[in-house]
Amino acid sequence: MPSRRSLLKLAARVVETTSRIRLAFAAACPEADLIRGLPGALLPLSP
Repeated sequence: MPSRRSLLKLAARVVETTSRIRLAFAAACPEADLIRGLPGALLPLSP
């Protein structure tokens, strides 16, 4: 029976500029869409 928790192993190229940080994932990365959505999910909601 598979475990409900899994270890997330990623490789990404990080490019840092003065105003943003960009991550470049491999084309075969199945979690890329999930990780792209994280910054928006972590922003506080407006009052």
